[in-house]
Formats: sequence, structure tokens, C-alpha cells
Amino acid sequence: MIEHLLFYSTGAIAALLLARFLLRLGRLSAPPADGSRFKEFGEHVRLRDLYRLAVLLEEEGLDFYLKMAEKTSDLRTRKLCAGLAEEERLHRQLFLDKLGRWSPLGINPLTWPAFLEKVKREGFFGNAPGENAAEDQMAAYAIRQEIKSAGFYQLFEQSFPEAWKRERLHNLVLEERSHEARLRAAYPGVDPKK
Repeated sequence: MIEHLLFYSTGAIAALLLARFLLRLGRLSAPPADGSRFKEFGEHVRLRDLYRLAVLLEEEGLDFYLKMAEKTSDLRTRKLCAGLAEEERLHRQLFLDKLGRWSPLGINPLTWPAFLEKVKREGFFGNAPGENAAEDQMAAYAIRQEIKSAGFYQLFEQSFPEAWKRERLHNLVLEERSHEARLRAAYPGVDPKK
């Protein structure tokens, strides 16, 4: 009798775990919303691919702002750059935390390289100014990158049917635009188009 109870209990637990896994798998592999521009980047691109790419973008921004903080002689600008670096670190951690909550799923070797290449062609990754670049050149680059980052997140803002995903991306768009505005205020004479 106890053996049967143990057998059925173990089976029920296994069925619940399998059902939970399949539910999570379905949510994470759901295609982008109809009419989404996400499909332009590949039919099989998923939210976790967007998050992985966002980690790379935020890491690039973090490193750049730390270098820019070292380069500037103005204390207020140094604090601004250090603060922006910290915000980029927080954005990066947000995406890493989201990725860490999902069951491990490696990068798809068929879709990830194509997605990354498409994003590069769209210009979301830029060539940072070299070590000997003037501060104004670095500021112009930083402003351009913030504009691109806001555009990147905005591009995908309406890509997901779930409101929480759209809201999170919208908040990132606003934060990136705030970075741009703060940089423009610190460097009023800098033309980001140069």
C-alpha cells in the first residue's frame, strides 16, 4: 500500500514538473507578436536573444563610460560618466538576472550569428574612438550610441504580446534618452553627427 502511494506521489510530482517545464518552454519560445519588427532580425529570434544582445550593448557602454571618465578633466563630467557607467552596469545586470531565471538554453548556433550580424549591419554597434581621441569626439560617440541604444530598445518595444516585456523595454528607451539628454547638457557644443 505504501509502495503504491509512493509510486503515485512520485509520478504526480514528475508530471507536475514536466507540465511546468513545458509551460515555461512555450512561453520562452513564443514567436514575436504579429506585425513586430523583431521578425526582420530573424524568424526564430527570441526574447532571450534580445537580452543577450542587450548585455553586449550595455557592457560596451559601461567600458566606454569608464574610459571617458578617466579622460575628462572636469569633475562634474567625470561624475556624470561614472554615473552613466553605473547605470549601464545596472542595465547589464537586469538582463543577466532575467536570463538567469530561465532554464539554461544555449545560444542557437544557427540563429544567433545571423541575428548579431543583422544588428551590426543596422549600426547598433559602433567603432569607439581610439585612445588618443579628444574628449569631444568621445562625447559625440557616446551621444550617438545612446541614440542607437534607445532606437534598439524601441525597435523591439512592441514586439512582445506580454505587457510587462513591453513596459520594461519602454523604460529602457526612456533611460537611454535620459543618458543622451544628460550628455548633451554636459557637452552643449558637441555635434553627434560628426
